[in-house]
Amino acid sequence: MKTLNLFIVCIVTLTACTPKAQLVTLRGNNVQPAPEGLVLDNDTLTLRYNFSSERGQMHISLVNKLNKPLYVDWKRSAFIIGQDKLDYWYDVADVNLATSSFSPWYGRYRIGSITGTITKDDPVTFIPPQTKIDKQQFVVFPNGTLRLPGKPEVVEEKSVVNPSRKKPIAISVFNYSVDQSPFQFRNYLTLSTDKDFKNEFVIDTKFWASDVRVLPMGQITGVMVQPYEGGTYTVAKPFNKPDGFYIPLPIE
Repeated sequence: MKTLNLFIVCIVTLTACTPKAQLVTLRGNNVQPAPEGLVLDNDTLTLRYNFSSERGQMHISLVNKLNKPLYVDWKRSAFIIGQDKLDYWYDVADVNLATSSFSPWYGRYRIGSITGTITKDDPVTFIPPQTKIDKQQFVVFPNGTLRLPGKPEVVEEKSVVNPSRKKPIAISVFNYSVDQSPFQFRNYLTLSTDKDFKNEFVIDTKFWASDVRVLPMGQITGVMVQPYEGGTYTVAKPFNKPDGFYIPLPIE
């Protein structure tokens, strides 16, 4: 009897300590979900957003579809959370210095030198015809966890970590419209088809969390079976959800 009770306590403890996460699906006012993320596509350009990471590292891919150059003014572009604006470009330079020294075979003193490079991002990016640029600068939810209003729907899924497990995994699902979403942000880009920005236009994309799932971390990454000499071993799969990201929850 004592052995059975100990076994039950161990199972309860392991279940309580299982790492969980909030899996966030994003939607936008002028982008559409696609296998590569959230995409805006027209005759001028293709703009892709990929957030697949912990806390949402925003990766932008911009393709110039024109037969003439396209320009992006980062000085007049911004990442916006609520009413707070974060700039893409700052008028600062990065300085990297390195020192070296040596002692001549005939001398007592060391001879040294300092070399370095000074780099500064351009405020405007030139995109030649039929080419692509990539930009990765902001994490959309760097701290904390989402506060999820409303009552979730509870769904069941087969265990990804243990496919032989008969009991399904319970997952809490919160769905939100743009007006009800607990998390929103914008990305504002200023572009032009001429270098003097006489024909400028803006792309102002409003993103929101449309679906948030609270589930065990293993359901997000899953496992892969890797062969090795003499057998196999399992490793966690890389997270892959281009239209969303995950937030680790503290272990209770």
